Formats: sequence, structure tokens, C-alpha cells
Amino acid sequence: MARQKTDLRLIPFPAEFAEGASNAVRKCIRARPGERVCVITDRATQHIGAALVAEIDAVGAIAVDFVVEDYCERPIMDMPWEILNAVAQSAATLYAVNPWPGEVPSRAQVINLATQKKVRYGHMVGITDVIMTSGMRADFDEINRMSLGLRNLLQTARHIRVTSPAGTDIEIEHEPTEFRWIKTSGLISRDAWGNLPGGEIFTTPKRINGIWVADAPIGDYFSQKYGDLKDTPVSVEISENYLKRVTCPDETIAKEVWDYCHSTENANRIGEIAVGTNLGVTEFTGNLLQDEKIPGFHIAFGEPCGSLTGADWCCRAHADFLARDCSIWVDGQAIMLQGRFVDL
Repeated sequence: MARQKTDLRLIPFPAEFAEGASNAVRKCIRARPGERVCVITDRATQHIGAALVAEIDAVGAIAVDFVVEDYCERPIMDMPWEILNAVAQSAATLYAVNPWPGEVPSRAQVINLATQKKVRYGHMVGITDVIMTSGMRADFDEINRMSLGLRNLLQTARHIRVTSPAGTDIEIEHEPTEFRWIKTSGLISRDAWGNLPGGEIFTTPKRINGIWVADAPIGDYFSQKYGDLKDTPVSVEISENYLKRVTCPDETIAKEVWDYCHSTENANRIGEIAVGTNLGVTEFTGNLLQDEKIPGFHIAFGEPCGSLTGADWCCRAHADFLARDCSIWVDGQAIMLQGRFVDL
């Protein structure tokens, strides 16, 4: 039986979403009159999708919108052709959905296509009502200014050390000629997609060793399932870029993390190191999309986004591991002490 297409223009949304939607459409992807802008959303977040469509209409752009359940079952194992075709023909795309386990590969289809076709792409996977009225209201011009300066500093660095009160102690080797630090400040261009809300710079490490204690949310579906891990921190031991051991007061979480990191090739390999730069985000919410932008440092196992960072491998999984109150030293110079930037 054919599914009936949802009309997002008939879906009500809170007036408080207006500022966040305006930022997304006018500031972040810079939609212009007459442009085709694709909006991909789902049942859980269709009210947010409706706010984005309303703002696209107000700009005078042409909104082409999809509620994914109108086209396929969840989890999405293969992105429907109708959606991919619309992304390929759009000038900009916003992907605002509630993630399901196992959907990293289908999301990668959209990201890779948008990158190939030079589509201005805003990744809003995990967007919530709280984020629309907090992180999406940030001053992205100021975030961009700071992120650019920090990226320039880190690109020439060779050695990074990160610690935290919970026990994180990581040593990182960066190779500037091999790997690139990527700025995702919320101001999106044809040459680089970005998460929204923005406020992060990231790369793939040449080498990383030590202990990382995630006493904050973990990515993929973990943040939805377990929220903030402040009271049940996950400690991971990393040796020569690979996961060696996982411990947690909750043995169920430890096993689930271990299994996830061995669910597919390279899922046990560090693919990302990152610095959050969104000064408008000050508290952990349990939602990774926003929490990874809090000023601090995080790592991720799995997909390294090699088309941007320069990594020569890939993975069908990706999970970020966040930590509270990080201190960061770059070539011996402190740039952050317990979650506060120094002289930036």
C-alpha cells in the first residue's frame, strides 16, 4: 500500500522555534530566493521540520521536504532514491531527524552525496525542542571567528595532551601534512558540510594513546538510550589508535560499548578528535548533537570523514565520547583549563 505524503505546512510548531529556524535557514545554509532547499525529517521531529520549511518559504526559496517514514521503514538501511535525488538537485539540504541504531551508513549516503554535489548541507541529526531554543540561537558569526583562529593554531601543532578531573589522560600526535583540521562553526559552504548547531573543529589523529573517561554523553544511539553518563562514566583504554579495554560501573553499558566498537571493521579505531567551540552552550543536556559543541574536547571511534580530514580509511559506525571540564595543551601551551578557553 502506497504511503501518504505528509504535508509539513499543516504541522504546527511552537513560535519559540522561529529564531533557531531563522538561524538555520538564513545564517547557516544561507538560503536564497528561488533556490531549491531539501528538508529531510521524520515523525518524531516533523514539527521542527515544519518550522524549517516555514522559514524557507519566508525567504522565497523552494522547499522540497520529506518525512522519511513516508518512504521507508526504520531503521533506514538504504536512503530512498527519491530523497537522494532531491538532495542531488538542491542548493542546500537540512537533515533533521531522530537517529535510530544502524542508520550511520544511510546518513553517510546523504553526506557523501551532498559533498560530491557541492550542496550546502546542515546535519541536524538528533535535533530536539531544547536545542532549537538554545544552541540554534547562538551567535554563529562569533563562533566562526573563534573556531577559525583555533583551527589555524591546531593545524600546525604536533602534540596535544588532554586531561580531565574524571581521569582522562590522552596523548595525541598530529601530522599537519597528512591530516586537516575541519571547522564546522555553523556557517556552511559548498565545500564543507556541518552539524547544526555548529561549533566544533575536528580531525583524525596520526596517533593517540591513553585513557579517556566519558563522563558525559556518548554518540550514535547511546545518548538517546542512556543520556548523560555523569554518574556512570565509561572509561576506555586506547593503544596506538585502537580500543583495548572498556570499563563502567554499569556492566551492561560497558558490554554494549565494547560490542558496538566491534560491530564492523574499524569501529574500534579512533577516527576523530575534536574541540567544541559553541560558547552559547554551557550545560550538558544528554543530547550529543548539542553537547559535543560545549567548549571542551572529545574523541570518536569509527568513521573519520576522510574526504575532509585526509584519513584513508572508512567505517560504517561512528560514536563520539564526551568528557567534562577538559584541559588541553597544544605543543606544551595550555589552550583550555577545566573547560575554559585560555587567551582565545
